[in-house]
Amino acid sequence: MPIIREIRIRLALLVGVVFLGALATLAYLLFAAPTRVQLVEPAADASRISFFALGDQGSGGLKQWEIARGMERVAERAGAPDFVALLGDNFYSHGVRSTRDKRWNWKFENVYIGNKLVNIPFYAVLGNHDVEGNAEAQIQYSRKHAGSGRWQMPGHSYSKDFGMDSGHPLLRVVFIDTNDLTREKMAKQARFMEEAFSPSAQQPTWRIVVGHHPFRNFGKHGEAPELVSALLPVLQKLQVDLYLAGHDHDQQLIVRDGEPVYVISGGGGQSLYGVAKEQPGLLFSRSQHGFAKIVVDSSRMLVAFYDGHARMAAEYAVERSCTKSASACLQPTVASRSNGR
Repeated sequence: MPIIREIRIRLALLVGVVFLGALATLAYLLFAAPTRVQLVEPAADASRISFFALGDQGSGGLKQWEIARGMERVAERAGAPDFVALLGDNFYSHGVRSTRDKRWNWKFENVYIGNKLVNIPFYAVLGNHDVEGNAEAQIQYSRKHAGSGRWQMPGHSYSKDFGMDSGHPLLRVVFIDTNDLTREKMAKQARFMEEAFSPSAQQPTWRIVVGHHPFRNFGKHGEAPELVSALLPVLQKLQVDLYLAGHDHDQQLIVRDGEPVYVISGGGGQSLYGVAKEQPGLLFSRSQHGFAKIVVDSSRMLVAFYDGHARMAAEYAVERSCTKSASACLQPTVASRSNGR
């Protein structure tokens, strides 16, 4: 009996220690002020740009943390990305209330804190769950350089150039708000993209547009006919190379001739959705948590998909000089074929 009593006491002490440790961790995540960082941004004349892209990440759960660690591991192997693109639904389930909301700490600031990610900018767009809360607070958090200073969302729509190629921008990324599908708002987004890629501006080698909702989609939500009718002709006219989205909680790579390449990277941390297989133009699909990695230089663009454990699932490349159809230009790389893709 004394032995059993001693075992019970030790178990009770162990449970108490674990409980106190969990409370301390939770208190840190909620209340610890993020450390202000000196952002490391790519040189203005950088000849190569890489970034991670993920959406629907703001769960605050273990999967979001796992993916953050996976991103760090890929960065440790291949070098830190120049930035991260957050594809919306940054804070479940109803966005944030203010710039002082504790969700900033435990769903963003204290998640992506590995050595390779802690000093780089995170460029974000609004998702449908974000606009259920105070969407303007996410914009103000950026404008005030609040928290660590990594959060970048200066407006509902904005653009950013990266790198240089023979005197003109290597990459221009245009971030848009796809949440309001009224004719007026869609026309506003169209005008913004047209201005960003105006012929009077320096023309970039690569053109990427980022929004939360997909145009083409073989997952749960399906296609967005309002986006397709209102904005796809604009993307085609502007010769956008790649459209990045989240919303569907899975990973997809879709190609249709005469349209941008579509990447859905919505496995950032929330519960997963099922996704179709072997559909026309669907080069890759997987219902898994993870993120995408995009790399561009003057000659080609690489698109890779990783799971939450930093394992590459697929990688495709398109040569800038390719004059064939989009489906012919986008090809799996040696790394992708070695993974059985």
